[in-house]
Amino acid sequence: MKIAWLYGNESISWNRPYVWLTLGVRGAGKSSFLEHLAEQHLQSGNCVLDLFACRAGENLAWLRSKWAEEKRVLLLSDENAIVEAPDSVSVKPYSKLSLSDFTEYDIVINSSPLYRSLDAEYMSCNFIIDKLWHRLHWKRAIFTVCREASSLMYSRLKVVDNQQAAKAFLIYWLRESRHVGCSLGLDSVRMTSLDLDVRSLADFTVFKSQGSGGLPRELWFVYRYVEPCFLQNMKPGQFVILTRRGHIGVGVFSYPAWHKSEGEDILAKLRLKVAFEEKPEAGAYRGKYVTLSDQEHAELVEMYVVQGLGMDDVAAKMQRSTKTVFDHLGKHTRDVQRLGYCPRCRRAGSKLEAAPAKPAAQNFVSSQAAAEKQHA
Repeated sequence: MKIAWLYGNESISWNRPYVWLTLGVRGAGKSSFLEHLAEQHLQSGNCVLDLFACRAGENLAWLRSKWAEEKRVLLLSDENAIVEAPDSVSVKPYSKLSLSDFTEYDIVINSSPLYRSLDAEYMSCNFIIDKLWHRLHWKRAIFTVCREASSLMYSRLKVVDNQQAAKAFLIYWLRESRHVGCSLGLDSVRMTSLDLDVRSLADFTVFKSQGSGGLPRELWFVYRYVEPCFLQNMKPGQFVILTRRGHIGVGVFSYPAWHKSEGEDILAKLRLKVAFEEKPEAGAYRGKYVTLSDQEHAELVEMYVVQGLGMDDVAAKMQRSTKTVFDHLGKHTRDVQRLGYCPRCRRAGSKLEAAPAKPAAQNFVSSQAAAEKQHA
């Protein structure tokens, strides 16, 4: 990477934890720039955590880079994923990740195709970040790549109650990540899609091609040094950089030859095979409560359908709210009507996987309506 400074001058140390924010339209080369930054960290002896990429498994392309031959690589997967990977690559469920893995391995990849659902991938991101939070001392930095900054906030919404709490976490993580030795590389399509509090925490803001939108008014001062037409139509290997101290430069970088191309079947190219076992899912932690596991869901359905217990009785036995029982019975019935079976009951091995519980929901609604009418 080469930078010509147009205003001021800034030295970049790859051993210091920074926050990099890359902005540009689709296809501008944001991901390839973050990959280039990751290569610089690897060359300096640091670790790379590729945390979040597109659904097509963009970050799996690391496995065909020269770094996969020179460095130690770890793939993180869903709990019930069966991954067939090259012998040189280690694979483990994300829940088995430990801080020592960031010392043992040089490249840690958390990729979407290795997860059954987006929810599962978001939960893994939360687990990994929380694990890093306990890294109170470190000898080498971890460069964390997240190809869409908002994904960090969306993932946090899985464990907190509201968007405000998720945003507060993102701001806190950006501000404090350097204290646990994490350098962050984020990207976003537009500057204005990120909150000002988030944008202000970037040590380096990198502009790729901005297209017809241009820069927001607060950054028009950049046009004093860089022609608007250049910012609109930069080539993928070019960029404009703005530092936290207001220094401005233009630069070029080597486009990673191993970068995944659009539409490419990266799993087939790498001969990676991914399958998912039908294992029962455990309850998920949501901050103030834990959701029902597949086994608990099956027990709930059995209590109502087989034992004939009412919703209030089922709720009391399971120490849950009546609404929770109502919601699960309703979802069970809808799945049976739509799919012919309930996926949660099937994973739990229940014989009631194809038995609807619709009358339960109807009786509950009727009783609630009758109670309201009597009260009126």
